[in-house]
Amino acid sequence: MTTPKEFSAMDNPALPSAHRQDARPTVHPEHSGDQVAVLPRPSVTPVELLPLVTERLHEILITGGDFDDIYRHVLAAPGKRVRARLVLACAGLLPDAAAAPQQAAVDLACAMEMLHESSLLHDDICDGSLLRRGAPSVPAAFGVRIAARAGFHMAGAAMQVVAEVLTDNQAVFAGIGDAPGVTYADRLSDLSYGQLIETLPPAVDATALRRHYELVAGAKTGTLFRLSCSYGGTAGGADHDRLHALMQYADQLALAFQIMDDVRDIEGGPELGKDACGDLDRRVPTWPVIEWLAMRPGARDMWLSAETSSATLQADLVESGATQAARVVAVQATETASAALDIFPSTPARADLRELLQQVINR
Repeated sequence: MTTPKEFSAMDNPALPSAHRQDARPTVHPEHSGDQVAVLPRPSVTPVELLPLVTERLHEILITGGDFDDIYRHVLAAPGKRVRARLVLACAGLLPDAAAAPQQAAVDLACAMEMLHESSLLHDDICDGSLLRRGAPSVPAAFGVRIAARAGFHMAGAAMQVVAEVLTDNQAVFAGIGDAPGVTYADRLSDLSYGQLIETLPPAVDATALRRHYELVAGAKTGTLFRLSCSYGGTAGGADHDRLHALMQYADQLALAFQIMDDVRDIEGGPELGKDACGDLDRRVPTWPVIEWLAMRPGARDMWLSAETSSATLQADLVESGATQAARVVAVQATETASAALDIFPSTPARADLRELLQQVINR
């Protein structure tokens, strides 16, 4: 895979140009001749900027190509745009920093959403999911083969958008890759790694299962959260220490996000948007299951028995207090994530990142 430093703009008439000049240019002191913008900090919050992402996604994806119908289907049920929100918030954390123009942050937000949607297309293929956000999944509506092709196409289009933003804002992104431990596009393959190891759980042992779960959550969910925070933070002028803080925030957010997703999968409800207990049906050891295995006598035998129905597991998980115990772990993760943001000044962007933590717990 090409590293971010080696990205260059690629000619593709299907993708509109990623750069628009909407900020005051200045000359970066270390890159004579490069144009760097002082990012105007809008009075609106990152959430209020999300309609710009939706509009831009339509511009990028609906081009008269082979996958227009699929992309319209995907965009009709957009989800909460968590990754786009992370990009926009992280780009606005440092009001006085030299930064990329706002449109660059919007385009990066689009790219992260496209990578996410691409991963969902392939997840639904692997899991055989028929529903996504209350509507037929793309594989169910269009077929597995074209869904797979669309997923690869969308991922490629996303990386082209990233490449154009980096090419058009070279001074701001000149230090990409210099901070060890900060995730950029060279770690995108971790998504596939997470999907692979999810299918290879260890023996039914709570300690081993917790470590395995953290690895999967960090790869499948955390990778795009870290990418969103790293590209957003870099666009906003964050230094190495602050980028490392954003990586900690992203990892803890991902853990809380995945745990609460698992809790909702067990508890169900009309807002779930997909069939409940899908992971129980496939015997996926989610965090509530791990808590249940650790606290409930006889749980291991129930879990391994083919005669135990998903409905029986669901009822026992809730009654035992396992889902509540999982919630406690998720809350602890959000507290750690919130503390990581102390390195940043008090701004609406920082407040939004902390509000997102609360929304993850309460959703």
